[in-house]
Amino acid sequence: MAEKPVRHELYRILEVALIFVFLLGTVGLVVFNPSQGAGVVEVLPSNETIQAYAFAMPAEGWSPLTVYFSAFGSQSSAGSIVKYEWDLDGNGLYDTDATGTGGYVSNLYKKSGEYNITLKITDEQGNVATDRVTVRVRYPGSSSVDYWTVFDDSQVRRVDVSMTSANWDTLWLNPEAKTTVPADVDVFGEHLNNVGFRMRGQFSLRMSGEKKPWKIDTDYYVEGQEYHNLKQLMFLNNIGDASLLQEKLAYEAMHFAGIPSSHVCFVELWIDLSDDDQPPEFWGVYTMVERVDKKFLANRFGRDYDYGNLYKASHAERGPMNLVYYGPQISDYPTQGGLYAYGKATNEEAGDYSDVIALMYVIDGTTYETPEAFAAALERVFNVDTFLRYTAVVNMLANWDSYPYTGNNYYLFNNAGTGKFEWIPWDLTWGGNARHPLFERGDSELVGRAPLFDRVFEVERYRVRYAGYLDLLVRQWFTEENLLTLARGYHNQISPLLRQGEGDKMYFGDTAMFSIDAFEDSWQQYSDFTKRRRAYILEVLSQGDWRSPGFQEAQFTDPQGGEE
Repeated sequence: MAEKPVRHELYRILEVALIFVFLLGTVGLVVFNPSQGAGVVEVLPSNETIQAYAFAMPAEGWSPLTVYFSAFGSQSSAGSIVKYEWDLDGNGLYDTDATGTGGYVSNLYKKSGEYNITLKITDEQGNVATDRVTVRVRYPGSSSVDYWTVFDDSQVRRVDVSMTSANWDTLWLNPEAKTTVPADVDVFGEHLNNVGFRMRGQFSLRMSGEKKPWKIDTDYYVEGQEYHNLKQLMFLNNIGDASLLQEKLAYEAMHFAGIPSSHVCFVELWIDLSDDDQPPEFWGVYTMVERVDKKFLANRFGRDYDYGNLYKASHAERGPMNLVYYGPQISDYPTQGGLYAYGKATNEEAGDYSDVIALMYVIDGTTYETPEAFAAALERVFNVDTFLRYTAVVNMLANWDSYPYTGNNYYLFNNAGTGKFEWIPWDLTWGGNARHPLFERGDSELVGRAPLFDRVFEVERYRVRYAGYLDLLVRQWFTEENLLTLARGYHNQISPLLRQGEGDKMYFGDTAMFSIDAFEDSWQQYSDFTKRRRAYILEVLSQGDWRSPGFQEAQFTDPQGGEE
């Protein structure tokens, strides 16, 4: 007889539990990030009255990782937003109130993992909306390359290349042939015998006088030989840049934006002819840039997925990789010098281009009823977010030698892990026009069409996200103070080295491109350009109706004035 009340009570407890589970589903509570011990957090989608937008920069990187967040573009038609709250650790609690900073906040992530971060906004009428952004933090020990040692940018280290006089002469017989010769090298004090040494590049090779760009192939003659798990070392000469800093700073902007991109450091390069009685000759200060290869891909996208096709855009060598759709076969596409613009950097022996052709078909080969229909199709085959981050950086830097203008200087990687193409930057530079357009192509394009850029910017939510990334860049990285600190620091790092021996070939000798006085003053250019460019970007974002694809940017001028 005593068992009946107990059983009845158990039924009541079970009934309450089922009701609670049902209520969880109806009010829209979801569990976030169980691997981080997360709780529950409200999901209150944006609606016609109130829209929430959460942005993170970077959204991925190596730990420890400082991430900057914003609610840029969030708005309400019912009144001002009066509260910004963040769940920054994915624990289900809005434990960071960023109302006093207008939604801007930062957080340091020390542990690797995936964090689902939520923004909650409230307007003066009590309307509420949320948005979520994911931050992925990688553990440095998971990388097959110790980038932080190999590309240590806290110092300028020495690389010595030794070869016979005959092999040195062979390199210079026809530089554009890029002949490889055997050499011995000492890289930061570590010796490698019998590596391949040759010139590299296109424009930077033809127009650079004696200070050519170089490449070391560690396993060219000795199978399996590597330097700290790297098979190639690339030394770029920074042609046309009196400061030697543009490429390094541009890659740092890419890293800040959370774009998979190369590590970079400065080195001093010395050449020794082993069969003469002269000491090694100082050739100059170079930027050593990580090559985009299978190791790069494995360390960014996973070691199980590095086998996908990697395509390199090289306008000067192959013509523009403009992503215009010409037909279902690669033979339908233009060539330059007998080469297709879609040059393979991996799987070169396979003649299968069907994946990139399918991508171009989605981008340019069919029509869509609405921009959102295009966006849905594109997101199935392409990582749009990385492209928007990349476009924000190159347009912030006024870099005209990039996809929308020349179809140049990037890689496309078919990531088998996601089934989507990834956008990877390469060969970066800066411009000089503080009024370089932000939402449209300007007058400097060298390709007739850039359908990916044009169609992406027809999608309003992509324009909002792009604007959010521009805003974070100019508030947190692209500031006069930060650029002056970085430029001055690297300038002081390399300045004492340029006068060694007969001097850096960029500034001394018969083929010098600049005077050494031009170098000494060059780092200060970043202050003026950053000030003017940043002011222009902030003016457009604060005053322009940039959400609309019909937005006309020509009405804006350089707020700081000055000649271009």
